[in-house]
Amino acid sequence: MQKILVVLGFFLMLSISINAQSPKEAKPSFDCAKVSTKAEKIICNDESGELKNLDRYMAEIYTQLRKELKISKFPDKEKRLKDLLDSQRAFIKNLDKVNSITGAYEKRITQLLKLLGEVLDSNNKELCEYARKDRFNENKWQEVPPSVNPPFSIGFCAFGANNKYGVFYHYCTEKREIIKEEIAKAIKEESSYISPPRVYKRKIDIDNDGVLDNVILSDGEYFSALWIYKNGKLDAKASDKLYGDDLHFHGEKTSYQVVMFNEVPHIAFTTYALPSNKISGISEQAEFNSEIPILSYLSYNAMEFKGKNYITLWNKRFIHDENSTYPETRIYLLEGNERELKCTYTRGND
Repeated sequence: MQKILVVLGFFLMLSISINAQSPKEAKPSFDCAKVSTKAEKIICNDESGELKNLDRYMAEIYTQLRKELKISKFPDKEKRLKDLLDSQRAFIKNLDKVNSITGAYEKRITQLLKLLGEVLDSNNKELCEYARKDRFNENKWQEVPPSVNPPFSIGFCAFGANNKYGVFYHYCTEKREIIKEEIAKAIKEESSYISPPRVYKRKIDIDNDGVLDNVILSDGEYFSALWIYKNGKLDAKASDKLYGDDLHFHGEKTSYQVVMFNEVPHIAFTTYALPSNKISGISEQAEFNSEIPILSYLSYNAMEFKGKNYITLWNKRFIHDENSTYPETRIYLLEGNERELKCTYTRGND
């Protein structure tokens, strides 16, 4: 495993995979047929896929960090590269000794993301400075009023409750299709249960392939979700590209802070923390609960800069943890099927 991670910067793909990794599909960055350490065996035998996904995600961040360091203009670039390699070797060496492999990976990934953010900020200075100042411009979007028709009806059911008082299973089936009679009655009675999320639509070339997409934004209290809408339906495959293969850690302290405000998003941390949390995975959920927001405490949006469109993500899961160093904001460029992280920073740096 040590040898494999040493050469990650040379042989792994440089952009983050956009393919979801369910427990059955999950695989680490190394070959499970050639494991030798205790930690490697635990990772490969983890049926949930969480440890495999963590290892692979860490490898992808490490790879991009090495790539970005190599093209950076830091005067101490060579020292930074050496320190990175030494620290990665130390992490792998110590895995057999840690109390929690999951915790060790989450801590290491957070460290790598912080380092990556500093390098990206230098390599993409103009973009990152613009991203810090960018704010949602409602005038660029057309708001969709509550209705039994798409796209509001799709957005309403697709991502789960966005209102602490809403009983969404009264209005959505297990397939996340709207129950027209119930929603029509709620709209007529101006029920507070269906007021959020606010749904917007816009034509935008979200994946920079020269073709305009019908993009929908569901914006509310517990998440802001982007998705692509075609022929009156949610295009799950196209929408999956927007979310990539990110892991959004939950952690004890974060969960504790969130549950103090509302237990619904807290539940979502343990249910939807892995990359399998994607639009195409909705029907495969082990237990349907339309009150649990799929993208709980994650706010996605779109940003334009110099002729290209970027996907922005604000991870609100750490906003109540003053000691967290997890980069809350990330800016991605999606070009066709390739998705690459361009900026990552905490809002405290805004």
